[in-house]
Amino acid sequence: MRAAFRKTVTILLLTACAACIEAAEWKIDPTIEFRTGYNDNIQLSIDDEVSSAEARLSPSAVFSVATPTSGTSGNLRFDFRRFEDDSNLDDNNVRFLTSSYHRLERSELGLDLDFIKDTTLDSQLENTGLVFDRTTRYRVNVGPNWSYSLDERTQARFGYTYNDVQYNDTGENGYADYHVNSGRASLQRMLNERTNASITLLHSQTSNDNQVDSKNTSLQAGSSHSFSETLSASLFAGVRRTEADFSQSSLIPIFAGDTIIGFIPLTEDVSRSDWGYTFSGNLSKKFLRGQTDISASRDISNDINGLPIEVTRLSWNNLYRFSEILWGNLNLELYKSETNNNARSNLNRNYYQLEPKINWAFQQFWRISGSYRYRKQTFDNTGDDATQNAAYLTLTYRWPRIAISR
Repeated sequence: MRAAFRKTVTILLLTACAACIEAAEWKIDPTIEFRTGYNDNIQLSIDDEVSSAEARLSPSAVFSVATPTSGTSGNLRFDFRRFEDDSNLDDNNVRFLTSSYHRLERSELGLDLDFIKDTTLDSQLENTGLVFDRTTRYRVNVGPNWSYSLDERTQARFGYTYNDVQYNDTGENGYADYHVNSGRASLQRMLNERTNASITLLHSQTSNDNQVDSKNTSLQAGSSHSFSETLSASLFAGVRRTEADFSQSSLIPIFAGDTIIGFIPLTEDVSRSDWGYTFSGNLSKKFLRGQTDISASRDISNDINGLPIEVTRLSWNNLYRFSEILWGNLNLELYKSETNNNARSNLNRNYYQLEPKINWAFQQFWRISGSYRYRKQTFDNTGDDATQNAAYLTLTYRWPRIAISR
């Protein structure tokens, strides 16, 4: 209820603000998509695999409104999913992402507002590479920011973000609601027309309903460079310090001689901290008929119950155009996730995803796509693994852009 209330208030505020804008230019790009297919392990489970044919209807719109000094852009998408063999898996999801700005003489004020309702096998899986029981998750993000131009080449940026995450049925599936307060400060410098450099300080504090509190501070520096019109790269690296405070329960045996006659429950407060390094890098190359992108990163994620998890990610995305109306994609992603100081070894896992896709724009505004997706989750503390195979056929209609000036 709280999440739905926040969403309604956010939409009303944005609508009210936009209505006050004069001499504004509006742009809307609506799309509707229908996808059908088959998934042989919907919940990516080790045991009790659930397979089913499924269908999804997804209306969406990318929109923007701009004046000479301010503007708002965003994305609204609905996903209505239905499963043939188990209606309990049916869900109705929504994503509402907005970003606003207002330019002053030498500075710019901004505000990001996001509301996401999906399942733990959607955005949470994308951020962490960790698979748990499938349940509904609500996420609200509020992020004001400010940037100031020190000179023509140097800019300082400051931002704050509040995240609130709630799960359905937290008592039954082990999830815990949490919130995150985070801030960042960065200094960016354009060294020349092809090279930019920056240094960024980040700090976040997380608390969840299971009385787990964590802090993460990191300092990262690096640069991006365009070698040519078709080749570009970036590399950033730094250090982090992560702290976690939580309660840990254990059973103390009671002995009578050499015989255990019982146990005494004991709960103690535990504080753990560690140092580590972070990095992010990207290499992008454009070809006559396509493009390839390779990226790698390591950072701390709080997307599972607010617990600090170190996620190392490698991705490889490829695009090849056979003709103007026919093209293919091949995406590969690898994740390695570890808890801070190995506090919970069951969170130490590896995740793999491979997805080839073919697209055919058979008519103006119409596209049909066929894809196959392979997923696999392995566990460091056991020999178990979970695999998933899914194949989909998608029909997409993209309306001509709607543009209004007033």
